[in-house]
Amino acid sequence: MATTLPIETEAGLILPGHPFFEDYLYSTFPPGWRDFAYHNHDFAFVARAGSKVLEAVNAAEMEEYVYGGELDEVQDEEDAYFI
Repeated sequence: MATTLPIETEAGLILPGHPFFEDYLYSTFPPGWRDFAYHNHDFAFVARAGSKVLEAVNAAEMEEYVYGGELDEVQDEEDAYFI
């Protein structure tokens, strides 16, 4: 019988803290992204500060993300994991 990590549910759902959580989080697109892309041809995926959950945004929202400081926040969070 395989042992499960305490940060994995009985159904196999991995939770934050699981060694593969971030790999899985960044390998899947957010729900509804195809519909968003259909209506917004200039779009990107961003990782939101605090949660790092990917979100589809349009070009104007991407500029705000980059130049408004949220990208720096996400990068600072990443640096905190390696200190």
